[in-house]
Amino acid sequence: MMSCLMFTFIFHVVGAFNLNFKNVAIQPFQHNLSPIYRQYVRHSTRREAYPPRKNRKGPSSDGENWNIDDDDDDDYDPMLDEPRGKRGDGRNWIEKSSPLGIGKLGESKTDNTSGANEKQTDGYYDLGVNGESFQTGSLSARMFDALMSVAKNRFPQGTEMPSELQDVYKIYTMDVTAKEAVKAALGQNGLELAIDEADNVQDEGLWGDIDSVHLLDPTTGEIEEGTEEYDSFDSAVEEGDWEPGQPFNFIVRNVPARLKELDISDLLSQLDPDGKLRKVARDKGITMPDEDVASLTDLGKECDRRTKVAPYETQDESTVYKGDGSKGYRAIKRSDLLFDSINADGTENDATLMHVMDALVSHSCLIVDLTDGGTRFGDAIKLKNMWESSSKFFEKIASDETATKMLPSMKVAEGTGSRHAMIGYESYGNGSMKFLETRIARDGESRKIVPDAVGDLIGEDSNNNLIDAFDSMCSVGKDIVRIAVAAANMEYSGFLYQNTESDEILDLPMISGLTFEDEDIAGIAQDDESGSYVAAARLSSEAAKLMVDELIDDGKSVLWNEEQECISMSPHRLCRYEGTVQTDKSKVGNTGETFGAHTDTSFMTLVPVAEVSGLEVFDEDASKWFRPELLARQIWEKDREMLGQDPTCHTDVIKVFDGEEEKIVDLPWYCRYVIAMPGEFLQITTRNEVAAAVHRVVSVANGEARISAPVLLRARSGMRMNLPKYFGNPENAGSLLKECDGMKLEDIHSALQPSNYR
Repeated sequence: MMSCLMFTFIFHVVGAFNLNFKNVAIQPFQHNLSPIYRQYVRHSTRREAYPPRKNRKGPSSDGENWNIDDDDDDDYDPMLDEPRGKRGDGRNWIEKSSPLGIGKLGESKTDNTSGANEKQTDGYYDLGVNGESFQTGSLSARMFDALMSVAKNRFPQGTEMPSELQDVYKIYTMDVTAKEAVKAALGQNGLELAIDEADNVQDEGLWGDIDSVHLLDPTTGEIEEGTEEYDSFDSAVEEGDWEPGQPFNFIVRNVPARLKELDISDLLSQLDPDGKLRKVARDKGITMPDEDVASLTDLGKECDRRTKVAPYETQDESTVYKGDGSKGYRAIKRSDLLFDSINADGTENDATLMHVMDALVSHSCLIVDLTDGGTRFGDAIKLKNMWESSSKFFEKIASDETATKMLPSMKVAEGTGSRHAMIGYESYGNGSMKFLETRIARDGESRKIVPDAVGDLIGEDSNNNLIDAFDSMCSVGKDIVRIAVAAANMEYSGFLYQNTESDEILDLPMISGLTFEDEDIAGIAQDDESGSYVAAARLSSEAAKLMVDELIDDGKSVLWNEEQECISMSPHRLCRYEGTVQTDKSKVGNTGETFGAHTDTSFMTLVPVAEVSGLEVFDEDASKWFRPELLARQIWEKDREMLGQDPTCHTDVIKVFDGEEEKIVDLPWYCRYVIAMPGEFLQITTRNEVAAAVHRVVSVANGEARISAPVLLRARSGMRMNLPKYFGNPENAGSLLKECDGMKLEDIHSALQPSNYR
């Protein structure tokens, strides 16, 4: 049994690991999970004992069988005081402990022996948890990887961690994994663990008594042959040789639990589990009670809620949603987004504005064709070079054991101005996910990629390729943000009648309810007699461009920021997701979440379309997961057909000039397209008009690995939000934007971190 001191030490290590995993998710459960588990576990809106799954037989423990017969269709009701026996699906069950499970304890009942106040609880519960259902294997692997990545820094380089200490970490990993699974199970039954956060130090015995543990075969999900039943996590590790990543079943008894307070989001989720009523309300312009985002705290909670209610289930490439062919799903030409393409009177182009807003508001993403339909290839070639450099990096990591040692582990990036900005390399899940977080270091006109070791590994040319691709995607993102903010400024009359003589207030149409087809009746660019609307639209666009130039960190030095930091806040992230190799023949071809549903604390996230699809965006209009990379492929094929070319081809053969020398280049089809997704900062600056995109990464069929290289356009440290300067009349700004007025951008970024609003 490890000491409380050792558990306390490791608990602080977990605190560090929390910073690195925002909303990584692997399995659906209900609401109100702890911060650690919520990073790994997806939520469903169903309220039942456990997810209904096919029963499997297993050995009994103390006369209790894991495969109990559940012939009662009534849901288990934790409000009842009397014990009603086990409820569940066979592999997972819950029942009240006896006699402690009868009745409710008082709010401040004092223990006559210790004098301590007991927490208010509805009783004590026994639970049987199946490791396959709750993914205890995957969760334990990721937790252990995170623990070790921090712990190894406490030992001198080249020094091996003692095996005894490794066992301590393994026992802790099993314990915290089991505890978080129990929290999820209680939440599904309207309960929560009756341990206050202040007392929530991870230690065996505090949250329940482990009664039995069975180790599972990772391949079959069945209890491992030749193993015995263990009575503690200590014995499972020391006698059963359990290793992180191996799933395990367990029974825990005397878990203190109390009724969970049901907030408005939970209540609405119970009443409207499939989101149909929300969609009807949204179509009619009605705001639901939990959708009134009036503060940064509200925004954080709303983004959290939206990630929870998005369905967990995945589909393969043949059945997943790819759009319905309407104009909001069409790719927009890169040149149409340029500031040079606005109207002669200084207002945004009507068709471009409507296309951008329809895509972002209705579908949460916009596909950009960098080649303008195959007429310009400069930006696409930059992405081609970036993909080659990215592949070179991961090949170097895989083939050279010393390469990983050259890279710093994921850590806070000094010189960004934010403790939430990370930099470095990490590998999770036994190498199934690899992440390299890079940023641009700027010194006047000179710029380079950090960590410095990246350039040492892939060379100067590849280093420059990453910078060129970053600049290209950053430019696209800034133009889209400009258009969206200008549209919101017009919609909310931010600059209407400023510097004009008219006293009449023009009732502008709402953009969010319009589609691209509505542009001819929307009146978006119509003049009134005094010309005041044109003036307002021009000011709206100019202010939006000024905001973009001053507030978005594009990795370049600027003269107006006196508190400018030397490292960019906007990261360029290189990711490699290994495809899931299925050993069960019945599951071949299935997909699953690799990186769970989340939103980004960015203005815009730019994801270059990858060779292997995997990015999914929750389409607000269709109320389903949308795979934009597959739609980009369809757009490519359609363009090829229109030109009389082979649509099954995977490359463009183009001519480019290197100086005066003409070269023939094979350009992969996917280098033409970038997916733009709105982030939380854009939701703020568009007055909630454009919601932050809920998105995830799914594993693909046939075990193919996916390389991704997103750029997250974040706010420049040292700058402040200036409401009148960027958004016009403060009276029309809304409470969320008003709260941000005058705040430093890094403080807004910090306020949107989960630890500050949960």
